[in-house]
Amino acid sequence: MFAGSFQAAGDSWLLYTDVMWAKISTDADFGPFGGTADFEQTQIVATALVGYELPVNVANMQLYATGGLRYQHNKVELGIDPVFFPAIDRSGSQSWADPIVGLTMHYDVNSKWFVDVMADVGGFGVASDITLQGTATVGYNWTDTLASSLGYKALYTDYEDGGFQYDATQHGVFTRLAVKF
Repeated sequence: MFAGSFQAAGDSWLLYTDVMWAKISTDADFGPFGGTADFEQTQIVATALVGYELPVNVANMQLYATGGLRYQHNKVELGIDPVFFPAIDRSGSQSWADPIVGLTMHYDVNSKWFVDVMADVGGFGVASDITLQGTATVGYNWTDTLASSLGYKALYTDYEDGGFQYDATQHGVFTRLAVKF
């Protein structure tokens, strides 16, 4: 899996994008009579947001209302090669894009420690019935230009088109290295 993001903020505006690429695969043997099965799934999730800073009366906090798009692509390949029957190879892919709205918050606890929280909701039946994402991180400013953080991210999507159905939650811990300029 690979993930990366870019964020630019200034003059009350925020631009944010992130991309995640993941690949899972497995294979299996059928036992004493032979035969194999292979499965592989590749996924790309990309989010692009623009935000505008909301007025808040909390020192050291910036809060942005955001709007944008989330693109998702899934590709699956399945191969079954039994000994006594013809082999089966199937593959398929599905792509869609959803409008999303949300909030992004940055809070400086002090000059070294900070908290970032991001949440959005989308889909609204345009492509997905619903897509939800939430991220929370605690970070540390090592210098004026270098920071790192530890966070947790969750992404839920409920999408259906014809015979294709994708109803999944992905979540986990991540680390981030930020270079500020």
